[in-house]
Amino acid sequence: MAIAPSTTALAIPAVCPRCQNPNHKGSVFCDYCRVYMRDETLTVERATYTRRFFGDWVLEGLLIIVTLVIGWFIWMIFTSKTGQSPAKRLVNTYPINLETGRRIGQGDSWLREVVVKMLVIGALNSFTSGLAGLIDAVWLFFDKDRQALHDKVLKQVVVYAPHGLPAGMDYMEFAPPRYTVPPAFPIGGTTAAPPAPPPPPAPGVQDVAAELRELNQLKTDGLITEEEYERKRAHLAEKL
Repeated sequence: MAIAPSTTALAIPAVCPRCQNPNHKGSVFCDYCRVYMRDETLTVERATYTRRFFGDWVLEGLLIIVTLVIGWFIWMIFTSKTGQSPAKRLVNTYPINLETGRRIGQGDSWLREVVVKMLVIGALNSFTSGLAGLIDAVWLFFDKDRQALHDKVLKQVVVYAPHGLPAGMDYMEFAPPRYTVPPAFPIGGTTAAPPAPPPPPAPGVQDVAAELRELNQLKTDGLITEEEYERKRAHLAEKL
């Protein structure tokens, strides 16, 4: 049975699970150890500027030229099965869907590399003398999640996984969120206390009557004194 797609973005950890440093910027990557904090194996990391700019832009352009474009499209048929372009396959980077926490699928890969980056940005470049593509590429140098503008539009980030992505980050068409909002949040440096349990229900008339009968029996059997009997009887009367 297919799982309904989720429209809620995954929660971002407040503390890095690998180095335990705080996530001040609210990024999916740790500023200290570069780990992708939604990866439970903690082996996937943020792609470096070199891999993103030279590996994703410069190398891709060279491959298109060297393979005479047609060769690049044929190569793309095979690499897109893992959500990668030919250049991304060579530098071991993967686009990740921020809403599912998993790599993108084959269709999303063609949308990203051909429709958005080649056609849309290419058309904008023709009207802006290449400025649109330059802004798109340079944007990642200033973004906390190292996203280019087209990454933001597509709601994706690019990660580095030298040994491939773990199974938990593989593509799934309708993937449920793998992270939930924690039950308590820091408030003024402390953790909010859980709500107090509801008070126990007040005893009913029948319960008090049963206790009175038991109390009378204890008095009859001589197990309690007259003083104790009167004190407990008065206490039970207050319950009514």
